[in-house]
Amino acid sequence: MRLTKNEPSPAFSNDLDTIEPIPAYNGIGSPDTGSRVTELSRAKAAPTAVIGPKIMFKGELTGEEDLLIQGKVEGSIDLKGNHLTIGSQGVIKANVAARTITVEGSVEGDIVAAEHIAIKSASRVKGNLKAERVTLEDGAKFRGSIDMDMDADTKSETKSSYGSSILPKDDKVDDIG
Repeated sequence: MRLTKNEPSPAFSNDLDTIEPIPAYNGIGSPDTGSRVTELSRAKAAPTAVIGPKIMFKGELTGEEDLLIQGKVEGSIDLKGNHLTIGSQGVIKANVAARTITVEGSVEGDIVAAEHIAIKSASRVKGNLKAERVTLEDGAKFRGSIDMDMDADTKSETKSSYGSSILPKDDKVDDIG
């Protein structure tokens, strides 16, 4: 087909009303074909601090950004309004508090989340869980109690600051079996 200068190309149109927006693609999995980018995919795409598998940390770990732990942490972890992932190589002996928490490794201590705790299939947890939502995958090893009845006072306190009233002060927790 031959086009003259005055004829519009069928492949290119100046009619802005017929242009459809390109669906968002977050770089994870297959492109999003119909819905907007979800909060979950935004959170996964956001930068995350990492404690590598050869790092050992003792003490009080605090911060205001998402964190992936593949190393060892002993003490306490307080990430206020952020997401914490304890990776498959992560070994935690600490009370843990964050907005959302995913456990793929080993945790010995109480876990408190303002929104959600996900215990993955290969993980081992010994301690109490407290969150609005808790997910235990088939195959996960868990010993402790689960409290999903967070009242309004506890929720607001948990979301704003994880103080000593939220994190229990247990001196010793037995080995995970």
